[in-house]
Amino acid sequence: MIQSTSDLAQCLNLSRWTISRVLNGHTGVALETTRRVRNAMRELGFSPNSLARGLRKGTTNIIGICIPEIEGLYLGQKMEFLRQALAAEGWHAMVAITNGERQEEGEALSRFRTLHAAGVILFASQLSPHSPPVRQFHETQVPLIFVDPMTRPPKGSLCVDRSTGMREAVLHLFDLGHRHITALGLTGESHYTRSRLKGIADAYEERGLNPIKLVRQIALPSCDGSFYEQGRASAALVWGKVAQKRPTALLTVNDRVAIGVMEGLRELGVRVPEDLSIIGYDNMEVTAFLSPQLTTIDAKPDELVSKATERLLQCIRGNEKATESPIVISTRLLVRASTAVAPSGRRRG
Repeated sequence: MIQSTSDLAQCLNLSRWTISRVLNGHTGVALETTRRVRNAMRELGFSPNSLARGLRKGTTNIIGICIPEIEGLYLGQKMEFLRQALAAEGWHAMVAITNGERQEEGEALSRFRTLHAAGVILFASQLSPHSPPVRQFHETQVPLIFVDPMTRPPKGSLCVDRSTGMREAVLHLFDLGHRHITALGLTGESHYTRSRLKGIADAYEERGLNPIKLVRQIALPSCDGSFYEQGRASAALVWGKVAQKRPTALLTVNDRVAIGVMEGLRELGVRVPEDLSIIGYDNMEVTAFLSPQLTTIDAKPDELVSKATERLLQCIRGNEKATESPIVISTRLLVRASTAVAPSGRRRG
């Protein structure tokens, strides 16, 4: 029975030094040897107490990951991609869900600091680089990577350029004859919202139009439930009897809201896209299986997570210049069946 690294080394006819380097994620070990050790660990059910070992020497193979919620696209589906990428390099991902609260983010950083995490990735963080939790963490000289923060991105962050895809979306609607466009859920003062509203304004100005006069903004209604339910409840605000002015096209804050709106509109007898074109945001897998398929903006979460992992590992390996330059991921429009030519009666308003 394998109970120690010595037993594992003897079983594989390798030195304890080699086993130790594999377990700690060090370079200098042949890839085939690393695979052999890890395969043997799985087959023999050997799991070393890396936490205890790491705490003794002041560092562990733990990578802390802070996310605000698990339902979102890359914050949910792509966590497995991140886990696999880290595991391939010998790291163990530990996830903290913070509910988008600054205090919970700070507490998560404190826990990761206590556990001697080798590095931390903050997704959609509400914290600023000057907040006490971040400053205290930086004092440990452990890499801390901001990925797509909600506030103004600090130096070296990885960010999604939301304005690019939004500009493409509006220009696409213009080419279909739409002029009266409603933005649903794009309210508030977050960096995310400002970036997307800038993309809308850029498209209007590019065509010599005034976005202030032609773009109506509607906040999501306050109701219990998910984004899907909020979207469904928004249908009456966009189209029902309480709607002030019916648009020809709708830009939604995310795909979940778009799916909910489509269901709410169906209940009102509104056809998509014949009566109203809809564009989502996120490129959730399900959007390609709806009827009609949803036109959406792809935020490229795979690329974002891949580059975040690469940057963090560079920092852990001592590349101090790895965080000096920002990384910007451009979004792109995916045109599907939920957008069509504007209804003739309302095309020019």
